Amino acid sequence: MEDQHFLDQDNLNIENERPSFLTVLCIITFVFSGFLLISTLFGLVTYDELAQQEAFELTIVSMEELGENLPGMDENIRDLEIFNKEQMDNNVTLQAMSILSILLSLFGAFLMYQLKKVGFHLYLASKVVGLIPLLIFTLSTAVFWAYGIFLVFTIAFVIMYSRNLKFMK
Repeated sequence: MEDQHFLDQDNLNIENERPSFLTVLCIITFVFSGFLLISTLFGLVTYDELAQQEAFELTIVSMEELGENLPGMDENIRDLEIFNKEQMDNNVTLQAMSILSILLSLFGAFLMYQLKKVGFHLYLASKVVGLIPLLIFTLSTAVFWAYGIFLVFTIAFVIMYSRNLKFMK
């Protein structure tokens, strides 16, 4: 007769189980980053500087008509003109940095989904790479709000992922 106890370490098959919250975070990252990747690639392929300039000029005309009596509108329009000029001048660089950031984010989330701690570090690196375009832009209200909103979500996701580091190897 075999004399093995059912609690022997050799017979225990304990695997690290991925927490549900980490699974949800990774899936959200996969969906959002996948959408951003497709959108960025489409924007890179279909970018037309002349069409961009025409659309921007129509926006400025609309803003001038709406804001004739609003104080500070001239400053906002000037900020948007600077932002648009910098965006058009550096389009390829900005798109390339965005694609690199998105790919790092996707790969990091994939590794975290597999419970590998290095994925968290890649995810952090993707967020740093995503902030590099801020070095290109002149600080303005438009840039502040655009990056500020994404920064709030980025910090929230970094904190939520960091809470799951104890489950990763």
